Amino acid sequence: MEEDKKTIATMGLDSSGAPLVKEPIFISLSSYKNSKYLDIRKHYFADDQWLPTKKGVTLQYSQINELQQILNDHADEIKSWFDEQ
Repeated sequence: MEEDKKTIATMGLDSSGAPLVKEPIFISLSSYKNSKYLDIRKHYFADDQWLPTKKGVTLQYSQINELQQILNDHADEIKSWFDEQ
């Protein structure tokens, strides 16, 4: 299996694709050497296209479940942190 990538969502782009932040986040499904991943990565615009930065994380399926659980378990603490003045 060759490298395959499909963007499933973006954060920081408006409905027309214009950036709302300096480095929008692209969430993609990818595969490499017979393994599948979820890639969450910041991108920058150059040469008329969005290109990935090194800033991001690539997760295996088991790690996605663990991340979801951590976020759910700590949702109140996370919200409180962002609500602090």
